[in-house]
Order: sequence, then C-alpha cells, then structure tokens
Amino acid sequence: MDGMYSMIEQFIPYLVMVCIVFGGICAVITTRNITRTSPINNKIKRQYDLYIADLETTNKRLTGKVSQMKKTITLSPDEAGDPFSAIGSIIDQIAPQLPPAIRPLLKNKKAVEFVSNYVQQNPDAIKSIVEKFTSKQGAKAAPAVQESTL
Repeated sequence: MDGMYSMIEQFIPYLVMVCIVFGGICAVITTRNITRTSPINNKIKRQYDLYIADLETTNKRLTGKVSQMKKTITLSPDEAGDPFSAIGSIIDQIAPQLPPAIRPLLKNKKAVEFVSNYVQQNPDAIKSIVEKFTSKQGAKAAPAVQESTL
C-alpha cells in the first residue's frame, strides 16, 4: 500500500500540470467565444451608428432653425421711411422661417403685384406694420409678423 501511495504522489505534479493546461484551454475558448463578433452584433452596431448619425443631422438642422427663428427683424432708417423697401426687407428676413412650399410665392410676380397693390391701397396699415418692426419691443416684434395679414 505504501508503494501505491508513493506512486500517486509522483503523479500529483503531472496531474496539477494537466489541470492547469486544461483550465487555460477552457479560458482561451471561453474568451474567444465572448469576444467574437457575430453578424447580428455587426448589424445592430451599424443600425446604431446610422441612428446616431441621423440624430446628429436632425439636431444640427433643428438647431439651425431655432437660431434662425431667434434672429430679430431689423430695418434701417431709410427703409422705415419707405414702405415698399421696408416690406421687401421684412419679407427677405422672414423668408427663411417660412415653409419651403410658401417661399416660391415670394418670388412670384403676381404675388409681388398683389402686395404692392395692397401697400398702395392701405398705406396707413402698412405704416403701422412697419412701426411694429421699428419699435423697440424686442421679442414682441416677431409675433406681430405672424398676426399680420400681408
């Protein structure tokens, strides 16, 4: 029995070595499976990248629109005296805030003629509108544009 026990004691270092090598191989296989990128993971990552890029472009566009809307409408003293140039200047400053479908109307000759006829027929109303823009009300001038019926 003593001989058998001594023989087992001789194999213990080899047994420990085999266990360490087996554990190392298992660790390598497990790590490789965890870090391996599957096609599904790549597809999800691409979708997230596209989603983030879309969010960034939307954010830039909306930030530009907000900064455009925050701009105040200004008129020079020369324009304030002449209703035609004042209306033209106001329309040029408001145009970027208008929906894209309405912007071509500002370049339409018939629409321009209608506005000029309206200005000629209603000079007092136009002067009051121009005075709203030239007064020092600051942020209260922009809503007046939306309420006016040019």
